[in-house]
Amino acid sequence: MPLPPASLRPFRTLGSSFLAVAAALWLTPPSAATACSDLALVLAIDSSGSIDPAEFAVQVLGYSEAFRNPGVQRALAATGVVEVAAVYWADADWAPQIIPWHRIASPRDAEAFAWVLRSMPRLSTGDTDIGNGLDRAIDLFALTGCSHRRVVNVSGDGRESGAAKRKKLIPLAHARDRAAAAGITVNALAIENEDAGLADYYRDRLITGSGAFVMQVRDFATFGDAIAIKLEREVSLTATAALR
Repeated sequence: MPLPPASLRPFRTLGSSFLAVAAALWLTPPSAATACSDLALVLAIDSSGSIDPAEFAVQVLGYSEAFRNPGVQRALAATGVVEVAAVYWADADWAPQIIPWHRIASPRDAEAFAWVLRSMPRLSTGDTDIGNGLDRAIDLFALTGCSHRRVVNVSGDGRESGAAKRKKLIPLAHARDRAAAAGITVNALAIENEDAGLADYYRDRLITGSGAFVMQVRDFATFGDAIAIKLEREVSLTATAALR
């Protein structure tokens, strides 16, 4: 899968030099913390084939800019100790791309995490296997310390691909049940550029947990504004069941 055009990529893929710089920017790991975090948040970002390179670039840029948004930064500060990680998910036959846990304790930390999000090259594509993406997001909670609140933030533009006989496929229903059993809240942002009923599908099949909610956008042009609103809402716990 080719990367987005250079005009849509804020940063080049830098190989080993990127890894060195990213390592320097990464924040205090959870293992170094002495107290539970107030919030552990995993961004589960759709990288499947239904999202073309330009749309993928818009999606990632939207998340990145959200962490620079003053409202989101205020919500992070008000929440307390926040850990954030990300999963770029797609086809079950592609290993999800992982951004490990980062501690957000200041606007500078949020800026550093935004930079890492924008700099991750796209390596996965294919079917829309949401269950695998959600399941991998849940796995990440075992790699951070204790948290008072655990949330997965899913964004995508399509429904589960199906084909249950594929060996590596984790059905969405199984992943959702796993999240519910663990007390993890799953929220969603439905990009309805090709499926006008996607928000209802996410409401019925994907979200779970206390105050879980779905937001929707009609196209990628409004994604950036929507994800900033969504992050501020779920970080600050203003999300309620009424938003379902």
